[in-house]
Amino acid sequence: MDGNKLFPTSEGTPQGGVISPLLANIALHGMEEKIKEFANTIDMKRPDGTQLSQRDKRKSLNFIRYADDFVLLHEDITVVQRCKEIISEWLKDMG
Repeated sequence: MDGNKLFPTSEGTPQGGVISPLLANIALHGMEEKIKEFANTIDMKRPDGTQLSQRDKRKSLNFIRYADDFVLLHEDITVVQRCKEIISEWLKDMG
């Protein structure tokens, strides 16, 4: 609406609409799973030289989602950069 005049939309969701964050979370769900799969492959060692468990590798990578935004945190910038590549590739098919 603009003033008292209705301008119907034929696609998309309205900015700030209550459904938008829900739809974004549904759409982005698989992205988080893809990042967790990658986390299992990270080469991370303890001070004694032994490899971290898959659980500890996944815990080292923090993926935080809020509505249609997300933040990815890790102590190694190369891991974050690789995650960015994985996410870009994953999102490519979503349009």
